[in-house]
Amino acid sequence: MIGKIIVFYGAKKDFNKEVQNNTKGLNVLPFMDLIQEYNTRLRPSESGIKAEVLRQRVQVEACVVEADDYGSVLDHVLPNFVNIVCLHHDIELLYVQNPPKRVLKSLQAYEAIHEDVSIEIIGSKYKRLTKTVLKKIYDKSNEEILGQESCKKSVISGLYRLKNESRQKPTVLLFYGPSGVGKTETAKVISKCLGGELLRVQFSMMQTNEAYNYVYGAEHTHSSLAKDILGRESDIVLIDEFDKVNPAFYNAFYELFDDGIYEDSNYVVDCKRTIFVLTSNFASEEEVKKALGPAMFSRIGCCIKYEKLGNTEKAIIAKMYYNKILNMLDKEDKQTIEQSSILTWFLDNVGRYDNIRSMKNRIENAVYDELTKKLIMES
Repeated sequence: MIGKIIVFYGAKKDFNKEVQNNTKGLNVLPFMDLIQEYNTRLRPSESGIKAEVLRQRVQVEACVVEADDYGSVLDHVLPNFVNIVCLHHDIELLYVQNPPKRVLKSLQAYEAIHEDVSIEIIGSKYKRLTKTVLKKIYDKSNEEILGQESCKKSVISGLYRLKNESRQKPTVLLFYGPSGVGKTETAKVISKCLGGELLRVQFSMMQTNEAYNYVYGAEHTHSSLAKDILGRESDIVLIDEFDKVNPAFYNAFYELFDDGIYEDSNYVVDCKRTIFVLTSNFASEEEVKKALGPAMFSRIGCCIKYEKLGNTEKAIIAKMYYNKILNMLDKEDKQTIEQSSILTWFLDNVGRYDNIRSMKNRIENAVYDELTKKLIMES
């Protein structure tokens, strides 16, 4: 039997906080421990435990099922979820995080035949955009991202519509332009101001079959876009290098961007007020239209162009990154680098670098090459 069922949709940190606050003083049984006990009772001869002990029902004050637990059990567990957890256990309180569709269906079937049981659905409360938050995003962008003044204002304009509480669809922003000029950093700033770590999806890292399974869902043991979105910490999703997404997958995003509903073979997720940031290296809006096609392009709320950085901005970034590396070194290594000409060389040659990530990598390599040279000479 199950006394009370709470289904939680949202981030792991929020779920853990909810469970900790509401199970104080209770004996909590993790779901994977319950499964281990269930398997032991299925094979009593292998367990070494007396049969009369195994026949006894286990009284559980609280059982907690985390989102990652489903991937650790066999496929038959999902549609038979309630039967399995109740077979040998009486559970007063059952917490379930981000259940797959088959688990939720099992819970609902249990609720339907037990009048004294109801499912309470709760979840992460994502920070909403207000004028104060929008101003914070703008100010934080000015602190962390050099240049791109028109982009910062366009981002706020693109987000402003979500201040309207009656809006029931996502906001889709496309940031395009050269690599390493602030596109991804802007998304990180928005996420930070909304109170959580950014969910970043990179289709360019996936092979076609892998990407297909990620988008449409495959076996419950694998990750998927829907599952990752369900567990997001803030209400923003970054799809990096959207120009690398196979156009065959675009239809999966149509309903998501139109209505804020995304469903794959295992999960359904509500994204009605979610911010989707797409990044690409397109050089112009015309390139964007041509590459994405009219159906996808029409679903993008704002296209925001990021420009190449000037040498003054590059020099500031070079110095900031150089100092960041210096602060990670011990006193002796720091003195070695400060006595070198590394910073001077990069400040004099920032014009060589159009890609800021490449420049940062070169600075880091130069620092550690110098320290390695000193180490070898002294040995």
